[in-house]
Amino acid sequence: MPTKSKTPKVRGGSTRAKAKRSPRATSRAKVVVEREHGPVKWIMPTMESAYALLAPTTDGRAATSGGAASFSPSATAKSARKTAASSKAFKVRIERGAGQEFYAPVHETVWLDRLAEYKKRKAAAHARLGAGPGAAGLAGPTIPGAKNWTPLGPSVVMNGQAVGLPPVGGRVSGIAVAVGGNIVYVASANGGVFRSDDMGVSWRSCMDSFDVDPEQFASTSLACGAIAIDQKDPKRVYVGTGEGDTWAIFRSRIINALPAYRGIGPIRSDDGGGKWAVEPAAAGSPGLAGQAFFALAVHPTDRENVVAATSNGLYQRVKRASGTGYEWVQRRAKVHSSVVVASKGGTTRFFAADWSGSVVSSSDGHTWQSLGTGFPTTSVGRIALGVQATNPNTVYAVVTNTNGILVGVYRLDAPANAWKRIANPPNVLPAESGESQGDYDLCISVDPSDASIIYIGGSYANIDPYPASIWRCKVATQGSGYRMDGVSIGTNAHSDVHVLVHAPGDPDSLWVGCDGGAFLNRDPRGSGMFKSRNNGLSCLCTNFFSQHPTDPGVLIAGLQDNGTARATGGPIWKHVAWGDGGYTLINWADPKQVLAFQNGNVLRATDGGQDHSSFSVSATAEQYGWSTMTEPVVGTPYNPTRPADAKVVALGSGQRVYLSKDFGKTWPSSVSLGTKGSAFALAFASPTRLYVGTTAGEVLRLDLAGTSWTATPIHSATVGPLPLKGLVSDVAIDWTDASGASVYIAFGGSGDYRHVWHYNGSRWDARSGAAGAGHNLLDVEHNALVVDRQSPKDLYVGADIGVWHSPDKGATWEPLPNGLPDAPVFDLQIHATRRLLRASTHGRGLYEFNL
Repeated sequence: MPTKSKTPKVRGGSTRAKAKRSPRATSRAKVVVEREHGPVKWIMPTMESAYALLAPTTDGRAATSGGAASFSPSATAKSARKTAASSKAFKVRIERGAGQEFYAPVHETVWLDRLAEYKKRKAAAHARLGAGPGAAGLAGPTIPGAKNWTPLGPSVVMNGQAVGLPPVGGRVSGIAVAVGGNIVYVASANGGVFRSDDMGVSWRSCMDSFDVDPEQFASTSLACGAIAIDQKDPKRVYVGTGEGDTWAIFRSRIINALPAYRGIGPIRSDDGGGKWAVEPAAAGSPGLAGQAFFALAVHPTDRENVVAATSNGLYQRVKRASGTGYEWVQRRAKVHSSVVVASKGGTTRFFAADWSGSVVSSSDGHTWQSLGTGFPTTSVGRIALGVQATNPNTVYAVVTNTNGILVGVYRLDAPANAWKRIANPPNVLPAESGESQGDYDLCISVDPSDASIIYIGGSYANIDPYPASIWRCKVATQGSGYRMDGVSIGTNAHSDVHVLVHAPGDPDSLWVGCDGGAFLNRDPRGSGMFKSRNNGLSCLCTNFFSQHPTDPGVLIAGLQDNGTARATGGPIWKHVAWGDGGYTLINWADPKQVLAFQNGNVLRATDGGQDHSSFSVSATAEQYGWSTMTEPVVGTPYNPTRPADAKVVALGSGQRVYLSKDFGKTWPSSVSLGTKGSAFALAFASPTRLYVGTTAGEVLRLDLAGTSWTATPIHSATVGPLPLKGLVSDVAIDWTDASGASVYIAFGGSGDYRHVWHYNGSRWDARSGAAGAGHNLLDVEHNALVVDRQSPKDLYVGADIGVWHSPDKGATWEPLPNGLPDAPVFDLQIHATRRLLRASTHGRGLYEFNL
């Protein structure tokens, strides 16, 4: 099979957070530190890909075709490609044609429905392998005596991007700490809930157990937005699925699609995360499946009374009228970004804030009143509230505007009093071009023993290597108002801060959850700095990976928000490149040569990519443009008898493909695709034949004859054209055809279950199983496709729900779940010499399955 590293789920991207660009560079230029941008540039491409419309073509042909195009090697890549000065960094949308919808309309329960069907199919697979419905074990679960998926890490990545190079984990959206500080729960954005019983020294996943009755949907999405516990009994855990921090990004771009990634509503555990139950919205209240959660607050003396701040309003958990079970009732409409609770001497108050600038309070969670006077109401964006758990009279509010820029920090000292703006706030949200990330990074915690000390979290500190923006602020009276003086204390933690929380009653135990995992400061009031608590917090979003041709322990992977990491065997990986990690590629004939994508640049190493200093710049966005968030790069098929073939690589960018004969030292040749869409997936059949899939549903074959390449559209084949159009997420060679004329493709998006198609050299046919027979693929995004070169009737596809296997060239499909978490799978590869199927999950790292 080809050695590949492709671009899944990426094509556009918000330009709100501008990259700090490397200077215009030659192939020998050294790499500068890039700021990691959080998902601002990743989420929208991901969501647009997941919800892109997959629909029939109007005439039986895919979008536009440009006919065959050829080039001469004398035309350099620099002159052939758009320069940064004449093109935008990212495309906003894929063109679909006048009057056509881009996004597929989806129901709010789409993930409940898809996951329920997946679990039925998974249960059937387990039954066939002899595992009963009560089987226990890791995700899936593992099947005793059968082949199972095993984790490869990263359980943690050493040398992460913060001062001191701390170990980092994946994005953390919520933290709940029990009395005493030892028991800690972390809600990760894409990897589920983790629990520690030793103050974060070690972690275990809480969302990998199998349902007792797998045909009833009772487990959960791994995308989490909020978490809270009963402080008197920390085994009672509430989680809001669907990440609130990314809601505003969706709102600005998504139309007719869900506002959160895999939200299925609120869930509850009564045994500390062993089992979970989904709780419904009440009849007459809008549903919470498909929505996003920002915060949860549990009544201090009544753990059944919980209030949730969500993208669908403010909700309260109440007992059903039947007296059996609980449900969630909408108490206020509009998006609510924060809710907290405080209680003392029989007085309990919930405080909540909506996105438009209203702060309200309630004594019971049912009836709400406006809180105070003089609160800002013009162009208000996200608000974060902070209180001491035992002080219901003093409330702080951190307020941003609709551009994510800090408006100010406010304090209220009694419910009927006026809000007072606190002078001299720190630069917690650095602005670029009049915008910042307050809609994504915003939190506050109040010192449990001193209401005049607050901690504020934002995006990044504007110093190398762009670590966390966390400030300790002392608030004091100034005339009739207040003033604060802040000290930066977060530079030893990763950037993009989502939650700050003290251990109950302990001013010397401050936790932070950020894009680099969880960190703990044991002396936040003094000189203490944050220390990593990421060992075993296996929730990194691995995007694409490459592997050493003979040593299966050596892997290099691009990570969302966490650069590029390298493994040499075992779950502990090492951070080796800054910025946002994209594709990687290892030369199969000379594995010391490595390519890695970083924020528009292609980096190159000649020592195996050992460390940050290993990489120099091979290609820059200034030289070659930057058409998609990360751009597909592939190598030729593994062939140890022809080591020179390994030097040939291709880079797809926009409507051109660039070719190198020296493994990225130079990129002298390019070919115009003549397409409407951008190159999204590439696969070599041989050093002289390359297939391309685009974001607009086009598929092309590129052939080298002499010194020139020719691009021929095949999606519009005369005999049997491709009848669907959508985002082509992957291309795989059909190795049963020795001529290299046959290929498979996978579609992203939704709208049709037929996500896998085959081209036999003259016509296209669906290879997604027959509908209604229980052996077809689900209508979810399919991101990665691989054909077993040694057994080419065996196909494997990675989807947003699971890895699927077909033993008969796509005629029938079955999930391959044994031990694999229910996280989206972005990349699939088979190790060329060790017969290992490997999957890159978006939220739980890499897994492998022995073939």
